[in-house]
Amino acid sequence: MGKAREPAPPNQPSVPPVGRTVTSSIEKNAFEKIEQLIAQDPAGRNIAPLVQPGHLEAAARTLTRAGRVLITTGFFVPSVEAGETDGPPGAKALGAALETLGIPAVYVTDAWNAPYLRAIGAKPLHLYEPGLLERLAPSHLISVERVGRAEDGRYYNMRGEDISPYTEPVDELFLQAAEQGLKSIGIGDGGNEIGMGGCAEQVRAHVANGQTIACVVATDYLIACGVSNWGAYGLVCALSLLNSRDLLPSGKALRTEVEAIVASGGVDGVTRRNEPTVDGQPLQASTHLLAQLRALL
Repeated sequence: MGKAREPAPPNQPSVPPVGRTVTSSIEKNAFEKIEQLIAQDPAGRNIAPLVQPGHLEAAARTLTRAGRVLITTGFFVPSVEAGETDGPPGAKALGAALETLGIPAVYVTDAWNAPYLRAIGAKPLHLYEPGLLERLAPSHLISVERVGRAEDGRYYNMRGEDISPYTEPVDELFLQAAEQGLKSIGIGDGGNEIGMGGCAEQVRAHVANGQTIACVVATDYLIACGVSNWGAYGLVCALSLLNSRDLLPSGKALRTEVEAIVASGGVDGVTRRNEPTVDGQPLQASTHLLAQLRALL
């Protein structure tokens, strides 16, 4: 944690602990370590060129000042008619952390992915529809492993397959948010997710099928990571550092949620199999990452 704060000079208000802008060298090293941990690239997608140094800390700081946070996730795999195990657990971890801090969170997805969020108890849950942003009135938006439109307006998976017929335009909320001056955060692991518009050229240059799949929807802060759930856990760890409390989920909770998604028909997005793995990685890889993040606290 950061070093103790000195008393404010006479006749000046003290600085509140939440959302502070001063970062100690110890904290800075911790944020950088989190970025390094979540940027591990087990699928070999060449994530390194997409990483935006400093965005993780900045994203966590802006969330400490949030009023209500809209969290979206859900990536459907049409070939097996199921949603991924990557995304919903990370979204739920973020929502739970924010609620613990007294910041209300709402979840948004489409009908194809709603069963998996219901399976892990992510609520209140809303299905995307026009006018939703005005109705929910969030101050911040977060996307975790949610596909965003490419330059041609279509939606693609990492293989370059067009999945537009199975994708509601949830990314429209982020375009509206930019027009209204709302803060937004994108978390992704491939280049085709909401938020990657901020590094679209890097995606086209360094990621397989990048010319086709590169998302053009940008967010204020982008957290590129090896597995999107890991990026969400990293952001929760950053919030934990800023608030001097452990907000991370337990390894048991992570396992329970992935197994619940699988029991509801969810699949590993890489293997396309109905099994309790995430992006081709055994659950031990995710629980080990959680342990590494918790060690920083």
